[in-house]
Amino acid sequence: MRTIAHISDLHFGTVDPAIAEALVQDVAARKPSLVVVSGDFTQRARSEQYRQAAKFLKRLPQPQLVVPGNHDVPLWDVLRRVFRPMEKYRRFISDDLMPIFRDDQMLVVGVNTARSFTQKSGWISGRQLQEIHELTCGAAAGLMKVVVTHHPFIPSPRDPEGDIVLDAAEALDRLEQCGIDLLLAGHLHLAYHDDIRSHHKSLKRSVLSVQAGTAISTRLRGEPNAYNWITLVPNQVSVEVRIWNSKAFEQSLITEYERVDHVWRRKAQIPLDQPAIDALKPN
Repeated sequence: MRTIAHISDLHFGTVDPAIAEALVQDVAARKPSLVVVSGDFTQRARSEQYRQAAKFLKRLPQPQLVVPGNHDVPLWDVLRRVFRPMEKYRRFISDDLMPIFRDDQMLVVGVNTARSFTQKSGWISGRQLQEIHELTCGAAAGLMKVVVTHHPFIPSPRDPEGDIVLDAAEALDRLEQCGIDLLLAGHLHLAYHDDIRSHHKSLKRSVLSVQAGTAISTRLRGEPNAYNWITLVPNQVSVEVRIWNSKAFEQSLITEYERVDHVWRRKAQIPLDQPAIDALKPN
Protein backbone atom coordinates (compact mmCIF):
# COMPACT_ATOMS: atom_id res chain seq x y z
CA MET A 1 0.00 0.00 0.00
CA ARG A 2 1.12 3.56 -0.75
CA THR A 3 -0.38 6.89 0.34
CA ILE A 4 -0.11 10.26 -1.39
CA ALA A 5 -0.90 13.63 0.15
CA HIS A 6 -2.04 15.54 -2.93
CA ILE A 7 -1.86 19.30 -2.35
CA SER A 8 -2.44 22.03 -4.90
CA ASP A 9 -2.81 25.76 -5.53
CA LEU A 10 -1.07 27.20 -2.47
CA HIS A 11 -0.94 30.74 -3.92
CA PHE A 12 1.47 32.30 -1.45
CA GLY A 13 0.53 35.96 -1.44
CA THR A 14 -3.11 35.03 -0.74
CA VAL A 15 -2.57 32.44 1.99
CA ASP A 16 -4.46 32.07 5.25
CA PRO A 17 -1.65 31.44 7.82
CA ALA A 18 -3.86 29.47 10.19
CA ILE A 19 -4.90 27.08 7.42
CA ALA A 20 -1.30 26.72 6.25
CA GLU A 21 -0.16 25.77 9.75
CA ALA A 22 -3.02 23.29 10.15
CA LEU A 23 -2.17 21.67 6.83
CA VAL A 24 1.45 21.12 7.85
CA GLN A 25 0.33 19.51 11.10
CA ASP A 26 -2.31 17.33 9.43
CA VAL A 27 -0.04 16.00 6.67
CA ALA A 28 2.90 15.43 9.04
CA ALA A 29 0.72 13.43 11.44
CA ARG A 30 -0.54 11.16 8.66
CA LYS A 31 2.95 10.28 7.34
CA PRO A 32 2.30 9.87 3.59
CA SER A 33 4.49 7.77 1.33
CA LEU A 34 4.77 10.81 -0.96
CA VAL A 35 3.73 14.47 -0.89
CA VAL A 36 2.64 15.78 -4.31
CA VAL A 37 2.14 19.50 -4.94
CA SER A 38 0.50 20.15 -8.30
CA GLY A 39 1.42 23.76 -8.92
CA ASP A 40 0.61 27.40 -8.21
CA PHE A 41 3.01 27.90 -5.33
CA THR A 42 2.67 31.68 -5.67
CA GLN A 43 0.07 34.23 -6.61
CA ARG A 44 2.28 36.42 -8.81
CA ALA A 45 5.67 34.67 -8.99
CA ARG A 46 7.31 37.29 -6.76
CA SER A 47 10.52 36.44 -4.94
CA GLU A 48 9.05 36.90 -1.45
CA GLN A 49 6.10 34.68 -2.32
CA TYR A 50 8.52 32.03 -3.55
CA ARG A 51 10.55 32.33 -0.33
CA GLN A 52 7.43 31.74 1.73
CA ALA A 53 6.46 28.76 -0.42
CA ALA A 54 9.96 27.27 -0.10
CA LYS A 55 9.85 27.56 3.70
CA PHE A 56 6.43 25.92 3.71
CA LEU A 57 7.66 23.01 1.57
CA LYS A 58 10.53 22.36 3.98
CA ARG A 59 8.01 21.79 6.77
CA LEU A 60 6.10 19.14 4.83
CA PRO A 61 7.20 15.48 4.98
CA GLN A 62 9.62 13.97 2.49
CA PRO A 63 9.75 12.59 -0.14
CA GLN A 64 8.09 15.24 -2.30
CA LEU A 65 7.26 15.62 -5.98
CA VAL A 66 6.31 19.10 -7.19
CA VAL A 67 5.40 20.80 -10.47
CA PRO A 68 4.81 24.49 -11.29
CA GLY A 69 1.52 26.13 -12.20
CA ASN A 70 0.57 29.04 -14.43
CA HIS A 71 0.72 31.47 -11.48
CA ASP A 72 4.36 30.51 -10.99
CA VAL A 73 5.21 32.23 -14.28
CA PRO A 74 5.74 36.02 -13.95
CA LEU A 75 2.75 37.96 -15.25
CA TRP A 76 3.94 41.58 -15.36
CA ASP A 77 7.69 41.02 -15.75
CA VAL A 78 7.46 40.58 -19.52
CA LEU A 79 11.14 39.91 -20.24
CA ARG A 80 11.39 37.23 -17.58
CA ARG A 81 8.02 35.79 -18.61
CA VAL A 82 9.16 35.37 -22.22
CA PHE A 83 12.81 34.42 -21.82
CA ARG A 84 13.14 32.97 -18.29
CA PRO A 85 9.64 31.93 -17.16
CA MET A 86 10.81 29.25 -14.74
CA GLU A 87 13.84 31.08 -13.35
CA LYS A 88 12.42 31.81 -9.90
CA TYR A 89 10.68 28.44 -9.66
CA ARG A 90 14.00 26.72 -10.38
CA ARG A 91 15.81 28.91 -7.86
CA PHE A 92 13.40 28.66 -4.94
CA ILE A 93 11.39 25.45 -5.44
CA SER A 94 13.01 22.90 -7.76
CA ASP A 95 15.34 22.83 -10.73
CA ASP A 96 13.66 19.67 -12.00
CA LEU A 97 10.71 20.31 -14.34
CA MET A 98 10.08 16.60 -14.89
CA PRO A 99 10.56 15.07 -11.45
CA ILE A 100 10.28 11.32 -10.92
CA PHE A 101 9.50 9.25 -7.85
CA ARG A 102 9.84 5.50 -8.06
CA ASP A 103 9.68 2.67 -5.56
CA ASP A 104 8.63 -0.96 -5.77
CA GLN A 105 4.91 -0.13 -5.94
CA MET A 106 4.48 3.12 -7.88
CA LEU A 107 6.04 5.34 -10.51
CA VAL A 108 5.10 9.02 -10.31
CA VAL A 109 6.12 11.45 -13.07
CA GLY A 110 5.65 15.22 -12.80
CA VAL A 111 5.15 17.36 -15.93
CA ASN A 112 5.31 21.13 -16.32
CA THR A 113 2.20 22.35 -18.18
CA ALA A 114 2.73 26.08 -17.44
CA ARG A 115 3.65 28.20 -20.44
CA SER A 116 4.96 31.75 -20.87
CA PHE A 117 2.76 32.72 -23.84
CA THR A 118 -0.59 32.11 -22.15
CA GLN A 119 -1.95 33.46 -18.89
CA LYS A 120 -4.06 30.52 -17.78
CA SER A 121 -3.95 27.63 -20.21
CA GLY A 122 -1.30 24.94 -20.34
CA TRP A 123 -0.23 22.01 -22.45
CA ILE A 124 2.21 19.13 -22.77
CA SER A 125 4.74 19.36 -25.57
CA GLY A 126 5.62 16.55 -27.95
CA ARG A 127 9.03 16.26 -26.32
CA GLN A 128 7.49 15.93 -22.87
CA LEU A 129 5.10 13.27 -24.13
CA GLN A 130 8.00 11.34 -25.57
CA GLU A 131 9.87 11.48 -22.25
CA ILE A 132 6.79 10.31 -20.36
CA HIS A 133 6.31 7.56 -22.91
CA GLU A 134 9.87 6.31 -22.47
CA LEU A 135 9.70 6.44 -18.67
CA THR A 136 6.36 4.73 -18.26
CA CYS A 137 6.42 2.21 -21.10
CA GLY A 138 9.75 0.94 -19.85
CA ALA A 139 8.65 0.65 -16.23
CA ALA A 140 8.41 -2.69 -14.46
CA ALA A 141 5.11 -4.52 -14.67
CA GLY A 142 2.81 -4.13 -11.69
CA LEU A 143 3.75 -0.55 -10.82
CA MET A 144 0.95 1.97 -10.36
CA LYS A 145 1.76 4.68 -12.90
CA VAL A 146 0.86 8.25 -11.94
CA VAL A 147 1.30 11.48 -13.91
CA VAL A 148 1.14 14.85 -12.12
CA THR A 149 0.31 18.11 -13.94
CA HIS A 150 -1.04 21.48 -12.85
CA HIS A 151 -3.73 21.67 -15.51
CA PRO A 152 -6.31 18.85 -15.41
CA PHE A 153 -7.34 16.66 -18.32
CA ILE A 154 -11.07 16.85 -17.61
CA PRO A 155 -13.19 19.72 -16.25
CA SER A 156 -15.20 19.61 -13.05
CA PRO A 157 -19.02 19.51 -13.38
CA ARG A 158 -19.00 22.71 -11.31
CA ASP A 159 -16.90 24.42 -13.99
CA PRO A 160 -17.54 22.63 -17.29
CA GLU A 161 -15.80 25.41 -19.24
CA GLY A 162 -12.74 25.42 -16.97
CA ASP A 163 -9.21 25.28 -18.39
CA ILE A 164 -7.93 21.80 -19.08
CA VAL A 165 -4.75 20.69 -20.84
CA LEU A 166 -4.88 21.96 -24.42
CA ASP A 167 -5.25 19.10 -26.90
CA ALA A 168 -5.90 16.85 -23.93
CA ALA A 169 -7.35 14.00 -25.98
CA GLU A 170 -4.24 13.80 -28.17
CA ALA A 171 -1.96 13.83 -25.13
CA LEU A 172 -4.04 11.15 -23.42
CA ASP A 173 -3.86 9.00 -26.53
CA ARG A 174 -0.08 8.81 -25.99
CA LEU A 175 -0.34 8.39 -22.22
CA GLU A 176 -2.81 5.51 -22.34
CA GLN A 177 -0.45 3.52 -24.57
CA CYS A 178 1.87 2.96 -21.63
CA GLY A 179 -0.74 2.05 -19.06
CA ILE A 180 -1.06 5.25 -17.03
CA ASP A 181 -3.36 4.54 -14.08
CA LEU A 182 -3.82 7.88 -12.38
CA LEU A 183 -3.63 11.60 -13.25
CA LEU A 184 -3.24 14.20 -10.49
CA ALA A 185 -3.87 17.92 -11.08
CA GLY A 186 -5.24 21.16 -9.62
CA HIS A 187 -5.74 24.60 -11.22
CA LEU A 188 -9.55 24.81 -11.01
CA HIS A 189 -9.70 25.03 -7.18
CA LEU A 190 -12.38 22.33 -7.26
CA ALA A 191 -12.04 18.83 -5.83
CA TYR A 192 -13.16 16.26 -8.41
CA HIS A 193 -12.30 12.80 -9.66
CA ASP A 194 -13.62 10.53 -12.40
CA ASP A 195 -12.63 8.25 -15.28
CA ILE A 196 -11.19 10.43 -18.07
CA ARG A 197 -13.60 8.72 -20.47
CA SER A 198 -16.48 10.59 -18.84
CA HIS A 199 -15.24 13.56 -20.89
CA HIS A 200 -13.04 12.04 -23.61
CA LYS A 201 -15.38 9.48 -25.14
CA SER A 202 -12.97 8.28 -27.83
CA LEU A 203 -10.30 7.00 -25.43
CA LYS A 204 -10.04 3.27 -24.85
CA ARG A 205 -8.13 2.96 -21.58
CA SER A 206 -9.78 3.70 -18.25
CA VAL A 207 -7.61 6.24 -16.39
CA LEU A 208 -8.61 7.89 -13.13
CA SER A 209 -8.29 11.69 -13.01
CA VAL A 210 -8.04 13.21 -9.51
CA GLN A 211 -8.11 16.98 -8.99
CA ALA A 212 -7.44 18.85 -5.75
CA GLY A 213 -8.99 22.08 -4.54
CA THR A 214 -6.95 24.96 -3.20
CA ALA A 215 -5.23 23.87 -0.01
CA ILE A 216 -4.48 27.11 1.87
CA SER A 217 -5.39 30.07 -0.35
CA THR A 218 -8.23 32.52 0.22
CA ARG A 219 -9.02 32.27 -3.52
CA LEU A 220 -11.97 29.91 -3.07
CA ARG A 221 -14.48 28.99 -5.76
CA GLY A 222 -17.46 27.82 -3.76
CA GLU A 223 -15.66 25.01 -1.95
CA PRO A 224 -13.73 24.94 1.33
CA ASN A 225 -9.95 24.65 1.41
CA ALA A 226 -9.02 21.01 0.94
CA TYR A 227 -6.43 18.48 -0.11
CA ASN A 228 -6.60 14.84 -1.23
CA TRP A 229 -5.39 11.81 0.68
CA ILE A 230 -4.96 9.04 -1.88
CA THR A 231 -4.40 5.39 -0.99
CA LEU A 232 -3.06 3.01 -3.63
CA VAL A 233 -3.12 -0.77 -3.56
CA PRO A 234 -3.01 -3.03 -6.62
CA ASN A 235 -6.14 -2.40 -8.68
CA GLN A 236 -7.68 -0.19 -6.00
CA VAL A 237 -7.62 3.56 -5.32
CA SER A 238 -9.19 5.43 -2.43
CA VAL A 239 -9.57 9.22 -2.62
CA GLU A 240 -10.29 11.03 0.64
CA VAL A 241 -11.02 14.75 0.42
CA ARG A 242 -9.85 16.39 3.64
CA ILE A 243 -11.48 19.79 4.11
CA TRP A 244 -10.84 22.77 6.38
CA ASN A 245 -13.70 23.13 8.89
CA SER A 246 -12.47 26.50 10.28
CA LYS A 247 -10.52 24.73 13.02
CA ALA A 248 -8.75 21.77 11.44
CA PHE A 249 -8.64 19.55 8.38
CA GLU A 250 -11.11 16.67 8.60
CA GLN A 251 -12.47 13.82 6.52
CA SER A 252 -15.39 14.83 4.35
CA LEU A 253 -15.76 12.24 1.61
CA ILE A 254 -14.01 8.98 0.80
CA THR A 255 -14.49 7.48 -2.64
CA GLU A 256 -13.20 4.00 -3.42
CA TYR A 257 -12.42 2.75 -6.91
CA GLU A 258 -11.68 -0.80 -8.01
CA ARG A 259 -10.28 -1.84 -11.37
CA VAL A 260 -12.50 -4.58 -12.83
CA ASP A 261 -11.79 -5.89 -16.34
CA HIS A 262 -9.35 -2.98 -16.86
CA VAL A 263 -11.99 -0.38 -15.96
CA TRP A 264 -11.99 1.87 -12.87
CA ARG A 265 -15.37 1.40 -11.21
CA ARG A 266 -16.64 3.42 -8.28
CA LYS A 267 -16.89 0.88 -5.51
CA ALA A 268 -18.18 3.03 -2.65
CA GLN A 269 -18.66 6.63 -1.63
CA ILE A 270 -18.65 7.23 2.10
CA PRO A 271 -19.89 10.66 3.28
CA LEU A 272 -18.63 11.52 6.75
CA ASP A 273 -19.93 15.07 7.13
CA GLN A 274 -23.08 16.03 5.23
CA PRO A 275 -22.57 19.83 5.28
CA ALA A 276 -19.05 19.30 3.93
CA ILE A 277 -20.36 16.99 1.24
CA ASP A 278 -22.94 19.56 0.18
CA ALA A 279 -20.13 22.08 -0.32
CA LEU A 280 -18.38 19.71 -2.72
CA LYS A 281 -21.41 18.73 -4.81
CA PRO A 282 -21.86 20.21 -8.30
CA ASN A 283 -24.27 23.16 -8.46
